[in-house]
Amino acid sequence: MAEDKSPDPVDIHVGRRLRMRRKDLGYSQQALADALGLTFQQVQKYEGGSNRISASKLHAAAVFLKTPVAFFFEGLVDPEGIDSTAATLANEMAGFWSLPGGPDLARAYAAIESAGMRKHLMDLARAIAGQE
Repeated sequence: MAEDKSPDPVDIHVGRRLRMRRKDLGYSQQALADALGLTFQQVQKYEGGSNRISASKLHAAAVFLKTPVAFFFEGLVDPEGIDSTAATLANEMAGFWSLPGGPDLARAYAAIESAGMRKHLMDLARAIAGQE
């Protein structure tokens, strides 16, 4: 059975978004290639979708192009039945981490060796928050 060598539609989409942002900022393929430590031919392949860009290179491109990584995926259809639990938890943790004392509290909690003491602290925190 012959292997399908056609580019993945997601790689094509990401490449088009890469090209769009690069051109919007007025950068040449060579300028982007230099910033990423690549040849301009590799950037051409990324932009055409024939080569997929690694997560680290996509992140570096986002930094160079001053855009969020998510920009490259905008417009793609989300999978049906997506489980947003991980994203919700990540947002909750980011919110907690940005509270004054949040990181210190998390570190102190993690340093408590006794599971019983951690449970008592959790019970106390829930009672104070009115989540008994």
